[in-house]
Amino acid sequence: MQLQVTLDTPRLNECADLVEQIHEYVDVVEVGNPLIIEEGLKLVRELRAEFPQMSICADAKIVNSGHYIASRCFASGATIVTVMGLAADQTIEGAVAAADLAGGVIMADLTGVADIGSRAWELEELGVRYLCAHTGFEDRQLASNPLSDARPGLARALASVLGYDDPLRELDLIRSNTTGKALPAIVGRINEDNIDEVVAREPELVLVGRAIVGAVAPAQAAADLREHFPR
Repeated sequence: MQLQVTLDTPRLNECADLVEQIHEYVDVVEVGNPLIIEEGLKLVRELRAEFPQMSICADAKIVNSGHYIASRCFASGATIVTVMGLAADQTIEGAVAAADLAGGVIMADLTGVADIGSRAWELEELGVRYLCAHTGFEDRQLASNPLSDARPGLARALASVLGYDDPLRELDLIRSNTTGKALPAIVGRINEDNIDEVVAREPELVLVGRAIVGAVAPAQAAADLREHFPR
């Protein structure tokens, strides 16, 4: 089991300092999609130069031009590149081919996938290495709606109708519909309050963002989360 920190909110000039503080506690550093939109692949290149042994994920969220975009990410120093699980098979095949050429791997983000089990099996067959159960920002807004506290059953039902799901349930669907060639990952408001429940599901990658990046003492936060992992 590995810990991946997602860099979405820090300013570009703060990221290297943050990674320097936490790198001994994390296995993968992710340059999040918002940073890629703002800065391109500059941060990927800078982190690769400063931390040559670290695994770096470029959260490109590829939906088309799979081979070209993945190739550019790998050429910039990424070891993992993300595609959207709902992208066309041809797009994903192109990204996987680029990963094979570069010695990297592809992670599929399952946001928006209607049938998690079936698509997980298909993505494994396409050569995707990691399958990520993901609660997106909009899902979190729903979860934080007062309705969730006042009428939790109704809130969960509404979330299901709208297509939002429990990432722990998605993790179970991934595992039960794949053979082990593709490995489960999970992201979505993971922190000290729920880390034990997440770890109990034994994902290969646990992606954590604000619980580390937004902490007063990021290194301590990363170390505390790491303490919950199997030794």
